[in-house]
Amino acid sequence: MISTLTGPVLEVTATAAVIDCSGVGYAAFCPMRTMAGLTTGQTARLYTVLNVREDALTLFGFATPAERSFFEQLTTVSGVGPRIGLSLLSSFTPADIQQAILTNQPGQLSRASGVGKKLAEKIIVELKDKLASVAILAPAAGPAASGLLADLTSALTNLGYPAKTAQAAAEQALQANPKATFEDLFKTALHKAA
Repeated sequence: MISTLTGPVLEVTATAAVIDCSGVGYAAFCPMRTMAGLTTGQTARLYTVLNVREDALTLFGFATPAERSFFEQLTTVSGVGPRIGLSLLSSFTPADIQQAILTNQPGQLSRASGVGKKLAEKIIVELKDKLASVAILAPAAGPAASGLLADLTSALTNLGYPAKTAQAAAEQALQANPKATFEDLFKTALHKAA
């Protein structure tokens, strides 16, 4: 399995980047957001997924391990292949997709190319429980969300929880119910930190 590619960028096309790894050029299909950060001649690192089919070995590259992990989650949904996964990650950040799933917004997901309303609903049904129980990403950082996150983290830290545990529990509470009151979020975060 090829997990990462590191080396100079030889070429950037509309859909793929070619990375030189010790004289061998590996082409990896990437979301547009990842492609935007690559420059020919500059050293880059892509976190990759190797897709094996009968007729092809295809690499997909991502800017962060979190993006790669999210791509792998998306492609576990029946009907969502690598092309749809890349389309979603080209249109939205992983945090935006996660937020749309957790708040049941199929209309948001269906704005991505190749994703219809039925497929968007299927993605929500199949991933909602998985994403609610495991914090993959930080919540969308609007002013209110970032303030609540800081307050929740501070409150848990003041109770003696380690900073990392407090931060993770606060993020999970916000992701589970971003419109809840501080008191309800605090109860949820306290439960998750325990």
